[in-house]
Amino acid sequence: MQLKASAPGSLMLLGEYAVLYGKPALVCAVDKRIAVTLTPRTDETIEIHSASHGHHVTTLSQLTIEKPFHFVLGALKHYQTRLRRGCNIEITSEFSDKVGLGSSAAVTAATLAAIITWLNIKISPIELIRQGRTVIRQVQGTGSGADIAASVFGGIVGYQPQPLMAEKFSTLHPLSVIYAGFKTPTVEAIKQVQQTFSTRPQLFRHLQNGIGQCALDGIQYVRQADWTKLGEIMTIQQGMMESLGVSMPLLRDLIEKLHQQPGMLGAKISGSGLGDCVIGLGELTHVPDSLHHIPVMMTQQGVQCEKI
Repeated sequence: MQLKASAPGSLMLLGEYAVLYGKPALVCAVDKRIAVTLTPRTDETIEIHSASHGHHVTTLSQLTIEKPFHFVLGALKHYQTRLRRGCNIEITSEFSDKVGLGSSAAVTAATLAAIITWLNIKISPIELIRQGRTVIRQVQGTGSGADIAASVFGGIVGYQPQPLMAEKFSTLHPLSVIYAGFKTPTVEAIKQVQQTFSTRPQLFRHLQNGIGQCALDGIQYVRQADWTKLGEIMTIQQGMMESLGVSMPLLRDLIEKLHQQPGMLGAKISGSGLGDCVIGLGELTHVPDSLHHIPVMMTQQGVQCEKI
């Protein structure tokens, strides 16, 4: 018996940084997925393989979290006490982990889904989000769980970290994604922002509150399917991303190019900034050759697992 689980990548629409401090966020799943195929073994060995990251072999008793398979190993470690034998894990991805589409959340959600199906454990989607967030925090020291919520539920999700709540909406909207060509690791970007505001805690709190309010308003606009207002609030939050110091001339230029497209309702950095992706609410009618356009659409399809 083999188990194949897959989960979608994701993009932050609203709420970056503030969600790490308990504020709400708005996130969506995209139609690029990561799949994890788990094959149970009869011994204690764990073998992990992916075309992009190579090969890793360990045993159940010697399980440690190591790059590049740290999120997969973190998910296995989460269930280590309940595993009686090892497994082979094959990872395939429809997108690079360099382009900031929430690859760590997608691979974590897919691995956890495969493990709980293997162990015949029934948990609710919200509990799967909670476990995924726990794994990501153990692996990288921080994480809001918003991207996990999108990978688990699919669609557009209004997310609140504390107390943990997630609301999936039934509507979708076209989206344009431009990659900057490089990505600063999320943890590094977070550290840089914390250092910038280490002597200005009150100002930092004001920015968190402002971004959190953008996300709250955005959730309401999605509920009402008022896409024009959602675009406006995305553009407003971009001003706050500038204030956090995570923008740069290249990102400003990409956002301006999105605004120049007819019918584009709003545009901003998606994620931690300092590179990564910018997103526009609307479709690109013309893609200049100079832009690294990532063709993605929002998707309602969240995590799924099947026996093959």
